[in-house]
Formats: sequence, C-alpha cells, structure tokens
Amino acid sequence: MVGSSRMLVIDQAVIDADPLKVFRALIDECNSRTHWWMPHLEAKPRDGKPFGEEGSTIDMIVHRLGTPRLGVRMTRAVEGKAMTWEIFEGDSLGTCEWTLEPVAPGRTKVTLRWDVVLKRPLYRMFGPRILGRVHSGVMHAGFDGMNRHLSGKSITDDLVNPVPMTTRTQGARMGNGANE
Repeated sequence: MVGSSRMLVIDQAVIDADPLKVFRALIDECNSRTHWWMPHLEAKPRDGKPFGEEGSTIDMIVHRLGTPRLGVRMTRAVEGKAMTWEIFEGDSLGTCEWTLEPVAPGRTKVTLRWDVVLKRPLYRMFGPRILGRVHSGVMHAGFDGMNRHLSGKSITDDLVNPVPMTTRTQGARMGNGANE
C-alpha cells in the first residue's frame, strides 16, 4: 500500500534574537557561511550565486531517513519579515514559507509552513505522518542550533552552560489534497 503523497507541516519556535538577525542567520546558513544546522541539514548555493534574492537557488541535503535532496528557489524575500521558497527539484516538490514575528524585545516567533508532494517512493510508503515527525525534528534541531549560534555559544558550551531549548509548538496536517 502506498501512503499519501501530500505533506503539510507547520513548525514554530521562539528564537532569542530580533527578526532581522533571524532572517540573516537563515540566509547565512543557506549560503554555507555558517553551519549551525549541521549535522541535520546543509545547503549550498547553486551556480555560485548567493542565496537571498528572488530567483537565487540552493541545493539542500537533509541528513535523515534516506538523505533527501532538494533544489530550492527563493521566490519572495522581505528582509526581517518573511521568505518563500519553491522546492522545484528533488525528493519533494512544493513550497516552504517562513514568517518572522517579533514577540518581545530581542525575541522572534518563527513559523515554517512546509507544503510539499512527496516524490520518492520510499517517502510515499512511509507517508506524511512519519515524515512529518522527521521533518519537525530536523526543523527544531535547526531552531536550537540557530539559538546557540546567535547567542555565541558552541555545542560544547552547552555541555557546561546549557542554552534553554526553544519554545516549541508544532502541528501537522497531512493528506492527499482531496479535501483541501
């Protein structure tokens, strides 16, 4: 039996930095200037053009469950507020929307809306329920890594003086799109 091919996951976290710093941290990570999302996810600009402007592209590799690979294109960027990515190539196709909202001085609520069709047969077999949990795990590892990075701490610093985990909420709605 083949599982559903549509996956919609919404992940949120509160990051201890203002929205502009969060936006720039995401752009830096996608341009391989930083590596706070490793070992879970890595991104590299495609064709030597920096990622961050509309039309720029990256190759993304997720180091979980079969190592999915994705081609990602920036379709909208509003510095410090939002960005939209088109997942145009690879194991999933669809959109990724980032929204950054200030919630207090020096704190930002990050909302990620991941709406894709699963292309790889293995992922369709696992289905959105399992992959949604894996996706959320990767996202929240990244949110924690971003908090560490923006606080100036390394992973080894956390062993001595732990940084509190991000405030997390997550929800997932999965299906084949028939009722959506």
